[in-house]
Amino acid sequence: MFRYLRLLLPLLLIALPWVIYPLAQRADPVQERLLEGLPLLMALCALLLASGFKRGRIALASVALGCSALLLGAASDRGLDNPDAYVLFSGISLLLPLVYAWLLIPRDSAILSRRGLLQWGGLLLPFGLLLLAWQYPQQLALWLPRLPSAFLEVVAEHSMLTRAIFWLSLPILALYLVLTLTRRTIDEVAMFGSLLAQLLALHTMKEPLLGMLFLASAGLLCVCAVVMHIYAMAFVDTLTGVPARRALEHHLSNLGRHYSIAMLDIDHFKQFNDTYGHDVGDQVLRMVAAQLNKVTAGGSLFRYGGEEFTIVFRGQREEEVVSALDTVRQRVADYPMKVRAPQRPRNDRRGRKTREETGAATEQVKVSISIGVAWRLADEKPDSVIKRADKALYKAKGAGRNRVITEGINDPRRQRRVKDR
Repeated sequence: MFRYLRLLLPLLLIALPWVIYPLAQRADPVQERLLEGLPLLMALCALLLASGFKRGRIALASVALGCSALLLGAASDRGLDNPDAYVLFSGISLLLPLVYAWLLIPRDSAILSRRGLLQWGGLLLPFGLLLLAWQYPQQLALWLPRLPSAFLEVVAEHSMLTRAIFWLSLPILALYLVLTLTRRTIDEVAMFGSLLAQLLALHTMKEPLLGMLFLASAGLLCVCAVVMHIYAMAFVDTLTGVPARRALEHHLSNLGRHYSIAMLDIDHFKQFNDTYGHDVGDQVLRMVAAQLNKVTAGGSLFRYGGEEFTIVFRGQREEEVVSALDTVRQRVADYPMKVRAPQRPRNDRRGRKTREETGAATEQVKVSISIGVAWRLADEKPDSVIKRADKALYKAKGAGRNRVITEGINDPRRQRRVKDR
């Protein structure tokens, strides 16, 4: 549940315009023009970041946002009660959900690749046609009597969002929400939030400044998505999904005086790679990381490198730390690790069904870990604590593996050895 809440947290940015709007109403004309330019600025920032870090769909969404903000600003300046401005507004309203429905299809592609150029051309063409039509307002106004009644009936008295756009956008929003909850990626959150914010902008365009603030929040969501992607690249291990060594270094700089560090290593990991291949080795790493993530006593897990992990405990008693480590050690040892084919289905339920239908055999292997833990001494730096924890880890390896050993005073009560199974 916490993971879902953390994933959806950026959506709170959509509420920001309602907070800012009372203050924005007291802005002078120059400040108001600056606020109206925020959507273009946010769209440009999102485009530059997304292009630089190969987030193709976010880049396309940013361009769509910038084009929409530009055209909506032009229609708003003329007044949406003018026939030509209303037809332009209706065209943008129709185009937005269609663009986001189309953005469900393409994969991230480099801008200068053939697929990327086709995507950019397909996106810019309809906005370009609307911009061209806006240069001939008298001709554009002739389309007003031809608009279906659903494009003239609004969803509420003070709204500019028509019923046609509302019902067209609803299933697209629902699909993005489903993808957000199933794929659980920040890109899906940004796409869902950006579309929702732009629909709220259409809804509130009777108050143009509020509508522009909603468009700015859509751009801010795209920026946040790319920034969170950059953070994940720097601080999260892509294979196991746990914080990486750089995150550990950052964490160690803010620990305080009372902490302990445990170094953990997968026993005989090289043999898994040599016997079963690197795909199975990756399965083992993911399984061990998943079990270690369940550590209690407030432990924070990091991948140190290779088959080695680190768990940091802050301000916990020695008995609590050793007990928590021994519990996860036992959890790994008891886990029924099955070696499966690399082409197995990602979905566990589908995988079980396939194995039942085909009778595919799986080999069960035993995995164990050795753990060394050290507590910080007075005036000791984290690097020194890690070195002592490493020494304890090597002692655990030398004593037969699959055990927890502490580094410190040479006292038998400070060691907890567990017999091999």
